[in-house]
Amino acid sequence: MSSQPIDPKKPDLEESTNVAEQHAEVTRASSAASREQQVRENGLEPVSVWVFITGSIIAVIAGSVLFSSNNLFAYNDFVKEGYIQAEDTTGPPPVPQGAVEAVYMAKGSATYKKCMGCHQPDGKGNVNYPPLAASEYVTESPVALLMAVVNGVKGPITAAGVSVNSQMDSQLNKSTDNLEMAALVYYLQNSFGNNVGKIYTPDQMQQFKDLNAKRATEGYTTEAELDEYRKIQVEGDFFEPGTVINKKTGEVIE
Repeated sequence: MSSQPIDPKKPDLEESTNVAEQHAEVTRASSAASREQQVRENGLEPVSVWVFITGSIIAVIAGSVLFSSNNLFAYNDFVKEGYIQAEDTTGPPPVPQGAVEAVYMAKGSATYKKCMGCHQPDGKGNVNYPPLAASEYVTESPVALLMAVVNGVKGPITAAGVSVNSQMDSQLNKSTDNLEMAALVYYLQNSFGNNVGKIYTPDQMQQFKDLNAKRATEGYTTEAELDEYRKIQVEGDFFEPGTVINKKTGEVIE
C-alpha cells in the first residue's frame, strides 16, 4: 500500500479517531467554560451607583432627625407613668483643702528636693554651698530669699557665719506660681531649726515679682545685692494659723 504525503496544516489523526464525536466533545467543553466565566463575572459586578446614592440620602435624613430633635429620647417621654427619677445627691467633687501650715510644708518640701543635693537634707550645706539653717538670707526677708532662688547667686557669700565662693543656678522661674513660692518660703523659714512663723499669702508673693522685674541687671544676684533685699519686707496681711485653704489655688475656704 502506497503512502501519501502528510499535510502539515491538518492534524495527524489516528484512523480510529471519530472526528465528529471529538468535535462535539470540544464544543460541549467550550460551552461549559463560557457559562462558568459568565457566573464569575456576574458575581463580581460593582454595586450600582444608585444604591450608594439612596443609602447616603437615608443616612443624612436619619442623622438630621437624631440630632435635631432634643426630645427624641427625652427621659419624660420614655419612662413609665408614676416613675420618679432619683435626684443627684453627689454634688460637685470635693475641693482639696487643708490647714495652710500643712499645705505649705508639703508643697515646700516637694520643691526643696531640687535643692537638697547641695544644701543637704538638714539644710546645713557643704563646702561649696552655704547653710540655710540660721541663714540671715533665709530668715530675715522673703524677698532676699526668693531673689536668690529665682535668679541664682554667684561669687563669695557668708551665711550663718559660713563663707563660700561658688555659683548657685536659678531653682525657680520668674513665672513660678505664687502659691509655690509662698510655700517654699514658709518651708525654709520654718525648717532646719528656723522658726520665723510668718505665713505669707500667694498675693504677697506678687510684691516680690514686681521688685524682681525692676532689677537693674539680669542674671545672678550677688552678696551685696542680697544684703539690700534683706532690708525689704512684703506688705499686707498674713494668713492666720490654722486657716483652711484650697490646696490648688491657695484661696481661703470659709
